[in-house]
Amino acid sequence: MKPIVFRAFLVVAVAAAIVGCGTPYTYSPYVGQQKNWTTAPGGYVRYVRDVPFYPPGQYPNRPYVIVGAVSTDNEDNMVRAAHEQHADAVLVSHDEVYPTGSVAMEGAGVIWSQPTTGRALTANLIRFQ
Repeated sequence: MKPIVFRAFLVVAVAAAIVGCGTPYTYSPYVGQQKNWTTAPGGYVRYVRDVPFYPPGQYPNRPYVIVGAVSTDNEDNMVRAAHEQHADAVLVSHDEVYPTGSVAMEGAGVIWSQPTTGRALTANLIRFQ
């Protein structure tokens, strides 16, 4: 490989690696005094890659502390945030799918249209006591 081509390839590869290393979620740590957060004797829970997700209005049956709040666009990123922030579970506070536009295709008498959507997922990460 010619030296100039190799250098150009190296610059592009390094730039792609740097740009591709961003965090796919927004995290805000909880600061302040922890309190006796709401618990419930029972409720619904769903597991995503072994991390419990409590839907809005559902609470764990044991005491916990809030680690921080996370906003993202999918559950896999939420699981990643839980692992990286050393949380045991996710208390979902808001989950919305919203329209972002549509894709349409027209041809000889055939019309096809597919809406496109985005997702906003916000939750508190918790650690059991």
